[in-house]
Amino acid sequence: MKVVGRFLSTPDQCGYLPDRDWRLEYEYVSELTPLEYMEKIRQGWRKYGHALFRPVCKNCNECQPIRIVVDKFEPNRSQKRSIKSNQDVIVTIGHADLDRVKFDLYMRHHDHHVESVGWPTPDIRTSISHLNSLSDNPFPIEEWCHYLDEELIGVVYVDPLPDGFSAVYSFYTPDYQKRSLGTWMILAIIERARQLGLPYVYLGYYVEDCRSMKYKSKFLPHEIRGLDGVWREISRES
Repeated sequence: MKVVGRFLSTPDQCGYLPDRDWRLEYEYVSELTPLEYMEKIRQGWRKYGHALFRPVCKNCNECQPIRIVVDKFEPNRSQKRSIKSNQDVIVTIGHADLDRVKFDLYMRHHDHHVESVGWPTPDIRTSISHLNSLSDNPFPIEEWCHYLDEELIGVVYVDPLPDGFSAVYSFYTPDYQKRSLGTWMILAIIERARQLGLPYVYLGYYVEDCRSMKYKSKFLPHEIRGLDGVWREISRES
């Protein structure tokens, strides 16, 4: 790993709990291997592009790293319905490659979430920068494209690691809500990890009182990393 810069952000309104402030520690890397990132993610770090980060908030510890235990995971009734509903979806795995179709799908996803869960209105320039930061990775990131009758209906970016997969970011069409595409895309990653004999699927941070993160607690059992650095298994939804 080659770190080219470190800094602490200034305290600002939290993106997960708006009544609180957050502060992030950053490390920018020019070189990073999957093995090195696996060690960082086990320590509670996450990554967008070449930026590693973790929360270092003064009065809050609500951001909890979460990972699914693949060989113990059992889909609940709702997740089983999603698996059944999406048997006709084709998943292709390749290198990240931004194009107009993916960008339009990204914007439709965000516009829908503006209305449904109160996300901020997306800015075109910021959105392009966000997608480019996902593709510009220190090691090859995987782009999982989901197709229904040759229509692109979902995209998820995945970091392949020696001990599993790290789900980085996803977006999908709002047109097929009964399919639960967001849930389905995680289930597809879990199944792929199971096929390869990999133990974990990392889902980033879980914040219990953040509405948009509630879905993460439904994948059971999962493990939460405590402040002492120990990953502990959770078998019931919070």
